[in-house]
Amino acid sequence: MEQMGIVRRLDALGRVVIPREFRKLNRIEVGDPLEIRALANGDILVRKVDLSAQLRSIGAIALSSLAPHTHNTVGVCTPEEWLMFSAAVSGLADGTELGEAAKNIVAAQKNTVVTCAEAGISCKKKYAAFYPAYGDTGVFGALVMFADEQPTESENVLMDTVARFVGKSMQNF
Repeated sequence: MEQMGIVRRLDALGRVVIPREFRKLNRIEVGDPLEIRALANGDILVRKVDLSAQLRSIGAIALSSLAPHTHNTVGVCTPEEWLMFSAAVSGLADGTELGEAAKNIVAAQKNTVVTCAEAGISCKKKYAAFYPAYGDTGVFGALVMFADEQPTESENVLMDTVARFVGKSMQNF
């Protein structure tokens, strides 16, 4: 890949604007975490931090905690892709990209129950209940419960509580 360069000046508060072309090319959105590192040769490196490994780790703990309390399959996703499931979900696999409808549901940062078809999810379960994991800086992903029936009030409370815990835990990264 050919290197591109754009010169920007430091403002009075020490800020530098990352050009829109670079943000679009690297899918950097408002609220995304960026690592800034000073290298020994004097260069400064700025890179987008991929939080999916941390979400996978915290999500695994969440799934193991939820398993004894729900008879439904639960999945963990980033805003872009599925990371893992508590049990096999026909038609879905780790690393599968979320459809646009599911991406919009996660981005809305509110608990939402829709049919799998409405969420653009091809699976044998009827409903997908989304519980976003978000913090002060935005949404990190979601816990999604797949079920044949609408979630009960106790399932909603349980899933919402765990999703909030996952979101707060992700803020530490």
